[in-house]
Amino acid sequence: MGKHKKWLVSLGILSTLVFSGCGREAESATAGNNEDAETVIVGTGNVYQPFVYLDENNELQGYDVEVLKAVDEKLPQYHFQFESMEFKNILTSLSAGKVRLAAHQYAYNEERGAKYLFGEVGYNNYSHHIVNDASQGEAYQTLDELAGKKVFVVPGTEVAAILEAYNQENEDQIELVYTDAAGEILVKGLQNGTADAAVLTQYDTNKYNEQFNVTLQASDETITNDKTFFVYEKGDEELQKAVDGALQELIDEGKLEKLSEEILGADYTK
Repeated sequence: MGKHKKWLVSLGILSTLVFSGCGREAESATAGNNEDAETVIVGTGNVYQPFVYLDENNELQGYDVEVLKAVDEKLPQYHFQFESMEFKNILTSLSAGKVRLAAHQYAYNEERGAKYLFGEVGYNNYSHHIVNDASQGEAYQTLDELAGKKVFVVPGTEVAAILEAYNQENEDQIELVYTDAAGEILVKGLQNGTADAAVLTQYDTNKYNEQFNVTLQASDETITNDKTFFVYEKGDEELQKAVDGALQELIDEGKLEKLSEEILGADYTK
């Protein structure tokens, strides 16, 4: 894959910061098959459904977990042991050497790239679209069409930086409505005119439509183009390359697409 695009986490991921949770350990399905296998502690969250979460039996589930279990099946030299924790503690634990791999729908950005080693093979699409409620009119296709409109923006994100840079070059034509709102609050805001548009991934757009029985529509083109990656300590290229190689095999075999369809409801791997 080429150079990573430099964007921050989406509204959905940022929203997990308000939750707290206890740590939990779980081994992958292949643990113990090879007595000489090296244990890899995977740090992940526990409240970001359907990517990483604890089910009603307090068992760790989700797309990220199942992808890594499939990866582990292809790497007999390793077995993965999952430790769930609060989102804010995952990368801190990676820096402290408490975990060796971080998995929580991480998109690349310059700040993280300076501290950590990112995989080169993405496992989920992380592109962002301009989104509005269909009852408010046609879909917005470009930033130019947002002139004079109010747009929800999460402060401090790369999406915010893109819109702020656009405004600097275009005399503040877009009215930025800074908010951490997500879910029902964001959807209602798009319906009642608090904002005319937001910037969301296709997955979040589809999820909100199904969850709240609404008709959000996304632009055909994206304003960011990125994927999510697993994250490692600097210098751990051996593990990174092994996982990337297994991920590419899963892509080539169609297994990753199948997992996305089963867990996320559609193929978000491309």
